Amino acid sequence: MNMQLEADDKTTKSVAYAIYLMYLFSILLPILPIVGVIFAYVFENDAKVVLKSHYQYLIRTFWIGLLYFAISGILVTVFIGMVLVPICVIWWLIRLAKGLKSLLREQPIANPKTWLF
Repeated sequence: MNMQLEADDKTTKSVAYAIYLMYLFSILLPILPIVGVIFAYVFENDAKVVLKSHYQYLIRTFWIGLLYFAISGILVTVFIGMVLVPICVIWWLIRLAKGLKSLLREQPIANPKTWLF
């Protein structure tokens, strides 16, 4: 039974890693974050505390990123968005790098509910 728990932990960690990669490759294929957030919702309840923080962080990264990019996209019409879109991309990349670093070190996200990094 203990071996099964360890295998489940590896699975949920692998899925979290895959979601981070989906988010990173969203520049090439914009549907990937939608697939990633669906997986995050599905695996969140099965994850232990360390991985649960990653799933919460990934879910929030999706929704906050969607909000930031939508606002930036709307503001492109008044040219402010031309500055905000690259800032959103940088925000997205920093969040993903921070999350991946913590996941690879098998550490939880310190504050998965943050709006920044």
